[in-house]
Amino acid sequence: MPSFARLVIMLAFVSSITSVAAAETTGNPAEGHRLALKICAACHLVASDQQSPPLLRKPAPNFQAIAGRRDISGASLQQFILTTHSDIATPDNMPNPQLTDDQASDIASYIVSLRSATPAALK
Repeated sequence: MPSFARLVIMLAFVSSITSVAAAETTGNPAEGHRLALKICAACHLVASDQQSPPLLRKPAPNFQAIAGRRDISGASLQQFILTTHSDIATPDNMPNPQLTDDQASDIASYIVSLRSATPAALK
């Protein structure tokens, strides 16, 4: 019986790892890149092929820096993107860009894909 319990625990652990990996790759990074250039580039440096710099005097974190954070996952990025962070007390925080779940997933997937890019990918 104890070996059965160990097997169940091991299967649950493997299943949770698989779920996390799937959450990292559910979006379309190419579509996320396209959307980020249209929607996020006003505040963030999102890619080296960005047509113009961010409009903010102090730009929001660039996507390469966000991708490099170890505490960030595709799922947490998607949740962050879909949440309003600005209000009357903090009007300069990120507004809710009014994206669909799929669009937020695509952008999060694009950001996560930058982990494998060289740091020079965003200048």
